[in-house]
Amino acid sequence: MKLELLNEKLKKLCNFITYQEDKQLNKTHSTDWRGRFSNISLGVAFPSSALQVSKIIKFCNKHNIQIIPQGGNTGLVGATSPLKNKKEIILNLKKMDKVLLIDEDNRSIELQAGTIIEEANSILEKKNYIFPLNMTSTGSAQVGGAIATNAGGMNVVKYGSIRNNILEIEVVLANGEILMLGSNLIKDNTGYNLKDLFCGSEGTLGIITKARLKIYPKPTEHSTCFISSNSIEEVMNICKYIRNNFSDSIERIEFISDLSFELCIKHKLLRKRFFNKKTKYYLLIKFIYFDNNEASFDILEKFFNSQKNNCEDFLLAQNERESIEFWRFREVLTEAQKIDGKLIGFDISIPLNKINLFITRSKEEISKLVPNIKFHIFGHLGDSNLHFNLIEPDNFKENFYRYEKNIKKIINKLIIELKGSVSAEHGIGMLKKDDFKKTKSFKEIQLMNKIKKLFDPKNILNKGKIF
Repeated sequence: MKLELLNEKLKKLCNFITYQEDKQLNKTHSTDWRGRFSNISLGVAFPSSALQVSKIIKFCNKHNIQIIPQGGNTGLVGATSPLKNKKEIILNLKKMDKVLLIDEDNRSIELQAGTIIEEANSILEKKNYIFPLNMTSTGSAQVGGAIATNAGGMNVVKYGSIRNNILEIEVVLANGEILMLGSNLIKDNTGYNLKDLFCGSEGTLGIITKARLKIYPKPTEHSTCFISSNSIEEVMNICKYIRNNFSDSIERIEFISDLSFELCIKHKLLRKRFFNKKTKYYLLIKFIYFDNNEASFDILEKFFNSQKNNCEDFLLAQNERESIEFWRFREVLTEAQKIDGKLIGFDISIPLNKINLFITRSKEEISKLVPNIKFHIFGHLGDSNLHFNLIEPDNFKENFYRYEKNIKKIINKLIIELKGSVSAEHGIGMLKKDDFKKTKSFKEIQLMNKIKKLFDPKNILNKGKIF
């Protein structure tokens, strides 16, 4: 079909903005957050209902037009960027942003897929509930995208990933059929759990247009502590103690390396370290309470005293302002590393008892390959998720990405040996397809391919992602 006719037909179906009409808009939606993928789309469609999504998909399926489903475009693996230049259309759900129902009796919320997570949480907080997902991109990430990537974030240790919180989804298949999968029930043991197929599918099986998710009572009180240590072994000892003694009260356990402070101060995202003494590693922990927390401070004091051998310093946020400052620092880490230079990032899971071994061996081997490389390591230690980020050395004269393939060999070899995962929460997209093939079994990938062909026989939905 000629481009002019294609544009004309799509404009009749929904708000469709072509590349010729608005080059900057298409460039913004086509480029991934890190700027590594920059092929341009044919145009961006902004449907306002599941029916419009269905009509677009039926049209594209009939004419073999590739579709890239897109939420807030906050992903880090190129899952919502075009595979080829001016060959695909982006279908963005930002116009479908309504909170449809807050069901307090069943503790659930029903919302359209384009709803911004932070906005949903703001509405819930007014009713003394919270949305289970908390990550640095909640101000722009959309609910549908979070489900399509099985997003995790900082609260997984308490509430689980978004997969653990889905009750029901509305999804549009590659043939345009609209399905409701799941129910507003905690217990519903009736056959295959089909909704789970779409969680983590990265838009390759269908387009999620609506969801019903669990919500939780808002804690009445909270406390935040910051702990500094000089070794991974000490950090892991503290983490083990916390998990064994505070399991019901832990909301977040975040692991941070000292380079985080250096980068944030260097790029004026932080004025100074919170600690008087510089150490190698830190734990940032949030405890939540649903009653008077005065007794909890006595327990925290006991915790501090019991862990003196594993730490250099303890900081307990003295007020809400200080707590916000601590967590704001954690939230700007991805921005700080993005500013600092070219980055090769790994979002991985390693068994907790193997993290020390992984960090020690990977740093040793990668440093031989690229001397003076910057290891920016942080992550969600409560659920064994590390963001293992490598930033090019200062004044580096070579093409840093030339080393990516060999660095991946080192990382993947260790992941296989230690029984970890190449993607803890970011997904596969375009960036991790080779890692996916090398670390997953052939039979698993073969079965996934069969599922993909069953749901999308013409391969029009996010072609070239994952597989």
